[in-house]
Amino acid sequence: MHLPKYRRADVFFSDIIIAMNKTYIPALISVILLATLHFIANEFHLYHLISWFDIMMHILGGLAIALSIYWTMVTFFEEVHPSLARIMIITFIAGFAWETFETMNDIAGAPLGTHDYYIDSVKDLYDDVIGGFIACFFLRKK
Repeated sequence: MHLPKYRRADVFFSDIIIAMNKTYIPALISVILLATLHFIANEFHLYHLISWFDIMMHILGGLAIALSIYWTMVTFFEEVHPSLARIMIITFIAGFAWETFETMNDIAGAPLGTHDYYIDSVKDLYDDVIGGFIACFFLRKK
């Protein structure tokens, strides 16, 4: 979909709504679920109380990222084929950006520079990629 550079906002948004397809539904649901669970987890300290909660959240995060990337590609970049490689590379980059955010805000699973820190970061990236592969598995069924 190619839109002219200068258009009224109401026309632009109506074009976006027309261009939207049903692939936004699983992406939106997964993002809302991820945000809701993250809010609840922070309120009730679930990341520290439940050992597997961080793993589940990273897998769900990878799933949400991959579904959102797919939706963005098929909706706004029709000329770009949403291949497995493209989706997985962008999912990995987003996971790496999240790990950088955790490090900069001192919320990583272990103190920076320790062996446990590196193990946790690699595990988190692995979990993000697993979530991306799960999304791609379901997307190929379409």
